[in-house]
Amino acid sequence: MFQGKLYGCLVLLCSQLFFSVAESAVYRWVDEQGRVQFGDRPPQNQQPEELKIKSAPSAASDAGQPSQQQRRELRQKLLDSYREERELKREARKEREEQAEKQKMRCAQAKNRLRDYENSSALYDLQADGSRAYLSKAQFEAELVKARVAVKQLCR
Repeated sequence: MFQGKLYGCLVLLCSQLFFSVAESAVYRWVDEQGRVQFGDRPPQNQQPEELKIKSAPSAASDAGQPSQQQRRELRQKLLDSYREERELKREARKEREEQAEKQKMRCAQAKNRLRDYENSSALYDLQADGSRAYLSKAQFEAELVKARVAVKQLCR
């Protein structure tokens, strides 16, 4: 019996608290230091402005929210765009790696050519009839300079 009355009093007290909070006002004022203050009770020595606080709309009454189907479609579009972006990045990375590998090969070929030129005593051009036409000293030096420039350009 006592418990029933206690529960009834608790329910009544909670409902009073709920309604008093729901109906409470919010006040805004500027204090002596020029700062804006907010509170649920108006200050005694100042003229406060009562603010009207809008309650948050419920999910059922909010017509601006997309439906679950629209959210799924938006999520799928987002996932698809992320997938496409990852694929594009993967392809670009693969292309960069291939270009770097080709550059590395050209550099190695240029270094080998330079090493061969520096270790040889003479260079020659192979003629159509199979004979060799040896380069003069000036031509040899020019080819050596070209090979060094090629190494500098290709092996940065």
